[in-house]
Parts: sequence; C-alpha cells; structure tokens
Amino acid sequence: MTERPITPASVSIKYTTYPELRRGVAETLFAGQRAVERAKVLTYWRTGWLINEHVLLHQKRADYGAQVIARLARDLGVDRTTLYQCTLFARYFPIVGARRQLTWAHYRRLVQIDDAKVRNALAAEAEARKWTSRELHDRVIALTARETTARLATPGGKGAAASELLAPKRGRPGIYRVVSVGGALAVDLGFACYFDPSAEQAAALKAGDLVQLDDNDRLTAADHATKADLFNYRVELIKVVDGDTLWVKIYLRPRQWLKQKLRLRGLDCPEMTTPEGRAAKRFVDALVAKTTAVTINTTKPDKYDRYLADAFLSVTSDPATGSGSALGHGPGDDVEIFLNNALLENGHAERKDAWQFGDWEPELLK
Repeated sequence: MTERPITPASVSIKYTTYPELRRGVAETLFAGQRAVERAKVLTYWRTGWLINEHVLLHQKRADYGAQVIARLARDLGVDRTTLYQCTLFARYFPIVGARRQLTWAHYRRLVQIDDAKVRNALAAEAEARKWTSRELHDRVIALTARETTARLATPGGKGAAASELLAPKRGRPGIYRVVSVGGALAVDLGFACYFDPSAEQAAALKAGDLVQLDDNDRLTAADHATKADLFNYRVELIKVVDGDTLWVKIYLRPRQWLKQKLRLRGLDCPEMTTPEGRAAKRFVDALVAKTTAVTINTTKPDKYDRYLADAFLSVTSDPATGSGSALGHGPGDDVEIFLNNALLENGHAERKDAWQFGDWEPELLK
C-alpha cells in the first residue's frame, strides 16, 4: 500500500490564537504518542503469538522453543530477551485489548511475574492508578524484596545443604602486590592494570611486597596483610544480567575504576528463558534494591575473559517486618549477605565448580 505524503496543503487546520495552538499541538502530539505505544503493544503481542503458534507445532521437541528464539534473534538482529518476553506476553495476556492504558514497558515488567494472580492484580492496579512503567517496576521489586528478605530470615528451606555451600573467599580491599614487569617494579592493581611507583618509592620496594595506595599516590606497607587480601574491591552494581552474572563498576583504587562483567563463583543459575531463571534474577534484583554497599573477591578468568567473583552485599533489613531480627540484626540495620550462598540456600542456583561448565581453562583453576 502506497502512503500519501504529508504536505502543508494536506494539513488544513490553522490556529489563530495561542490557546488554540496549544490545544491542537497537545491533541496531535499525545494522540500520536498513544498510537505509537498502542502499535508497539500490538506488534510485540503479535510477534509472541506467531512464535508460540509455531513452537506449538513442534511441541514434541522440548528444547525447540529456546532454539527457535535464539535462531530468530541471530537471523533478524533482534534481542533474544525481547523475543522471549514477546512469547510470555502473548501467553500471559491472551486478550491484549483488555488494558488499553498499559504500554509495552508495563508489560515487560509484568511478564517477569510467574504467579498469574499476582500478575493480574498488579496489571489491574497499574491501570487503575495510572502507574508509570517505572512505578510498576518499583512495585515488582518491592514485592520480591519482601519475599526474599523473609526467606533469608527463615532457617532451612528448599536450597542447598550446608555441606554444599561455598566457603567465602574474602580479604581486605585496597591491598596490592608489587611485581616486576620488564625488569621494573610496578604495583599490580588487578585486571591487567598497574601503578608505576616513583624512583624514590621503588627504592624501598621489592617484588612480592604487599602495599596500600592512597588517593595521593602514597605507598605504605600493608601490615598484617596476606595473599588472601589481594583482588578484593569495593564495587558499584551497574546491572543484574541474570542470577549469576553482574555488570559492575570496580574501584581499583580511589578515583580509578573499570567496568567489568563478573560471573558468581561456584554456582549456576537456570537460563533466563525459564521461570526458574527469571525467579533467580528477581531474587538478586530484590537484594540489590536494598543494598547499601558491595565488596567482591575475584579470581582468574576463564578463556572467555570472564572473572569469577564472591559478592558480599550490605542489605538494609525491612523495618516494617522486622525480618532482620531473625538474622541477629534490628529492623533497619544493614545485614551482610554472601550472595553466592544466598542463591544456593534459596534454591535459585545449583552448586557447580568452574571445571564442570566445560569452558574453563583447567590451568587457570589451580
């Protein structure tokens, strides 16, 4: 179908006063925006419906759905997560016209909820209260956070046995080792980053020394430090990719940081294409929403340059429920959580060492 071009002659309405112009612009602009959002909702719903109907024809192949989504993403250059969200959208909301006030951004939040009653209740409330997608997102995170904190405060559960939990690797951030690079001394900050000491500083150092470095580039001996204190950092969380993968901002030293993708050590969460995988991500998102500080310990990367990490979160307990008291803390106090074991204890991950993934260099694990 050939579209008619828009020309000045085809727009016959003209406004002589400013109030008329303002009203006309508002009506045109907002109507257009609503039409765009509506078209987006219908487009994503239709996309999900097409994929679901196709997968249904091949339902005897248990893994066909994940395979076809991955193939479509590759062939069309479309984000795989978006395609998967489309399939959930069409499945969870078979009558897409029922809630005309909700945008695709709203539905992307809603499909993260596996419980149909909770999902439908949130959808109805979002429409009735005219929540923005961000407000809905905050409600989803808050809901998950309450459930998460309650589970962490309750002994026992469906997760890993105590014998399967990880012994945390942790040291003191800000400790570095002096190394020899090309015959010259340097301070190894980690992640292939180095600090060159001055000639005067180097004269007092030798390879293997453990030192501290302040924001004025002063080097001092790290008294009582051990090798366990190396490669420990304070970080800021940028994004939760999935239950066991994080994008973080790592502070190597004051005012020097780098962006790094980390994989949590010693565990494996289900794929994001499964309800269990999405639940694992919501679990971590909920903890992150209440986190005030994060420290990590990192170990050597695999052949794909992913670093392994032990992550420690300082999480504010819920003053409304008093859930922190079960962990030995008062309401509103910060509770420290070893994220790796929290995922294992709550059944969101299975214990898995690096060599079991099949894509790790054995010599890096020694």
